[in-house]
Amino acid sequence: MSEIQKPLKSIEVRQICLENDLEISDSQWQLLEKWAVMLLDVNQKVNLISRKETDLLWEKQILPCLSLLVLRKIEKGADVCDFGTGGGLPGMILAIVRPDLRLTLLDSRQKKIVVLQQMIDELKLKNVQTVPGRGEELGKQRPWCHRFPFVTARAVAPLIDLVRWTSDLRKPDSVLHIFKGGEIRNEVTALTKIVSGIKVKKSLMVLKGYPHFAENQKYLISLEFSSK
Repeated sequence: MSEIQKPLKSIEVRQICLENDLEISDSQWQLLEKWAVMLLDVNQKVNLISRKETDLLWEKQILPCLSLLVLRKIEKGADVCDFGTGGGLPGMILAIVRPDLRLTLLDSRQKKIVVLQQMIDELKLKNVQTVPGRGEELGKQRPWCHRFPFVTARAVAPLIDLVRWTSDLRKPDSVLHIFKGGEIRNEVTALTKIVSGIKVKKSLMVLKGYPHFAENQKYLISLEFSSK
């Protein structure tokens, strides 16, 4: 295995966070490590993350999610919906590292929601809830209609689809944070032609002490919507 592919350890990821001015308390880091162990254990029974990448959990899954807190500001006490949360990424990580936030983990796959709730209960997290269902349907119902000022998504779907699927969940003034890889210029161009009044902020994931996100074209795309 080459040096680039060598799996990062928890302590190395924490050091990268510190180098990028993201300080996480000892108690929060211990919770994060405990959750990581639980995630890998559950993943043997319920496919929450790719089983090809379980050895690379910290750099392929956890560190990209933490980079959101390095590259963007989420106001204190905000309501955040993790759309299509899957294994709880980035929702569980945000709930642990930012206990001031109120997280809603949304996924259409009931079995994933069930195991996520079990992990939440075991970790005794009080600032996160799970909701089964499709966002485009839940957004038409109370209390979810236009509720969230912040929505996160780790995406394989085109940007325009994510905008449509989350439109009823988001407040008129809101931000949709999307993790995406590869060349996305055409997607951004198509989106801005179809949806008006949207500000696009595209950041190549560049972290001090860890250049590989940038080398592999990993982006954080923030779509800012305004009611004006």
